[in-house]
Amino acid sequence: MSAEEDKNTYSDCSNIMRQKPNMKVTEEIARKIGANYRTLPAFEKGLFDYVHIKHYSLEENKYLQCKWLEYKKNFETRTFKPFQFPSHRDLHFRNGCIRFLPSESIHRHTEYRMKLKPGPGVDIYGQMPIPQELLMKRGKVEKDAVNTTRERKNKKNN
Repeated sequence: MSAEEDKNTYSDCSNIMRQKPNMKVTEEIARKIGANYRTLPAFEKGLFDYVHIKHYSLEENKYLQCKWLEYKKNFETRTFKPFQFPSHRDLHFRNGCIRFLPSESIHRHTEYRMKLKPGPGVDIYGQMPIPQELLMKRGKVEKDAVNTTRERKNKKNN
């Protein structure tokens, strides 16, 4: 999906203006904040939480209602992609604060060292060397093979 298609996905809601939450204190709000507590928090904190929960609910906010309905309409056409979470190794401490800087992470640099991998194979440089432990025989040894090696030893000794 291109950027233009993303913008047009929810174009039906462009006529609805976003509104700021109403932070005016009324007696009803003060009673609800005062009645719903276990320990008395700061009144401003309770007012902030109450107003924002009410403002960003689907019952009150027309803009969110419109976006939610459009999202449900376009859900089948959506392409699902795996989540890509940022790595904690991309967080760097710079100028007194922690910043997300993936370009400075050492683990993202490509390694050009040649390494042995288990098993034969070919890489961009050609045939890869076979580790010695893979050349050894494993498992049961057949009796014929044991007898032939004993005969060879006997011939050498004679």
